[in-house]
Amino acid sequence: MNGHNFQEDPYQTKPIAVAIPTYRSRVAPVFDSCLQVSIFHTEQHRREHRRQLYLDTLPPAQRVDVLRKQRVTTLICGGISDVLGKMLQASGISVIAGIAGQVEQVLEAFLSGRIHEPGYRMPGFTEEMSGFTEEN
Repeated sequence: MNGHNFQEDPYQTKPIAVAIPTYRSRVAPVFDSCLQVSIFHTEQHRREHRRQLYLDTLPPAQRVDVLRKQRVTTLICGGISDVLGKMLQASGISVIAGIAGQVEQVLEAFLSGRIHEPGYRMPGFTEEMSGFTEEN
C-alpha cells in the first residue's frame, strides 16, 4: 500500500476516465479475457457518466487502443498479464491490479483514496504479485 490520498491530488480535480473490466456488476477476474469494460468519466471526485464498451475477443494491442481512444487514465482490474499491463503503462494508462468487488463500490473506493484497503483486494492477491500500481 502506498498511502496515496487522491483527495489531495490536484490531478483528481481534472476530468479523468477510469476503466473497470466488468462481469455482471463485479470487477471481471482477468482484463485480458473480459468481454466488456465500464468507462467512468469523473470530475472532482464524482462520477459524471458511465459507458459500457464490448471488447469481445480483441487482442491486447486493440484493447489498449480502445482505452486510449476513450482517454482512460487508469485501469482498475483483477488480474492482468505482464505484457498487457506493460502495454497500457507505455501508453500512459496507470494500472491498479488485484482488485475485486462490486464495480460501483470499487469506483467509489478509488475516488476516495481507499482502493488499497483489504476489502477490495482479490482473495490471495498480494502487492508483491503485481508490478502494477497507480504509481508506475
